[in-house]
Amino acid sequence: MITVNPSPDTLDSALLEAYRHVAPTNLGHALESGMGPEIRPIWRPVKLVGPALTVQTTPDVTGAMGEATKIARPGDVLVVNRAGDLRHGFVGEFASIRLIEAGITGLVTDGLVSDVVAIERMKFPVFAAGLSATVVQPLAAGREPEGAVNVPIRVGGVIVSPGDLVMADDDGVLIATPEQAREYLLYCQVFEEWETYARGLLAAGRLLSDIAKERQEFERRAYEKART
Repeated sequence: MITVNPSPDTLDSALLEAYRHVAPTNLGHALESGMGPEIRPIWRPVKLVGPALTVQTTPDVTGAMGEATKIARPGDVLVVNRAGDLRHGFVGEFASIRLIEAGITGLVTDGLVSDVVAIERMKFPVFAAGLSATVVQPLAAGREPEGAVNVPIRVGGVIVSPGDLVMADDDGVLIATPEQAREYLLYCQVFEEWETYARGLLAAGRLLSDIAKERQEFERRAYEKART
């Protein structure tokens, strides 16, 4: 039996758009919810931002994936716990096409995938534990599919709940709760502004040791401006 829960409305479009202009590592200065290094992009360069649509499978049954596509909303990021299966690729070229057609904007999983060349050609963001030429076989006749959609799962050492913010790029994957996403947006935006300012001064020949002395005042002014 597959349990399917509705997707929560946790992240508005303005918040998501703002985070598309933020590096995951900048939010990672404030949070400890980055996934382990085993969850990495299968092609680069890549960036992914969106609300989590979570799926729990069993090692040999991925029927919950199909149920997830039925309730997916444009921009959702599919986050899948593969129940420890590190032998079989469960998403390849045509499965990726089905996800794209469902409006899913990317995949994060602790499992394996296949057809990396085709997935890169489609520019479909995939973060996985690795690749495999051995694929999951169809469900045996008479066996009832199992799994769950939109339940809390653990991927890469991090608990992911339905509707959490997923941020990922070449450096890895970071998860934030909706509350954290709202709380730390300004922090991330000021961080981005500071880095842009510092890079400009470095390009002009300034030393980083000198530039760093300006940071506190720069951030004070930036926060003051944002709050007026």
